[in-house]
Amino acid sequence: MEISTLLEKAGLKNDERIFSIAAEEAIENLLDVIKEYCPDLKIDKMTKKDLRALLNSYAECVINYHPESCHQERAALLQNFEMLTRYGLAEDDYRSLDFA
Repeated sequence: MEISTLLEKAGLKNDERIFSIAAEEAIENLLDVIKEYCPDLKIDKMTKKDLRALLNSYAECVINYHPESCHQERAALLQNFEMLTRYGLAEDDYRSLDFA
C-alpha cells in the first residue's frame, strides 16, 4: 500500500505535522523544572549557542523520555550539565536532577 493511500484512508494529510513544540513552550517547561530543581541556574545569562543546544536537547528528550516527574526537562538539563555549570549549576544540582 502506498503511503499517501494509507494516510488518506486514515483521514490524515500527507504534510500533517505529528510533532511540534514552540521554543516558548519549551523554555516555559524548562523554567518550571529549573525553579524546582536548580534555582541558581541563570538561564537568562546563556548565550544564543548554549540556549539553542539546550532546546535541541529538550526536543530529543521529549521524544526519548516519558513526561512523568519532569523526566524530559531533567534529561535535557543533565545532558547539558557541564555547559550549564557556567551558568550556576553545582554538583548538588546533578544529584537532584538525576532520575536514574
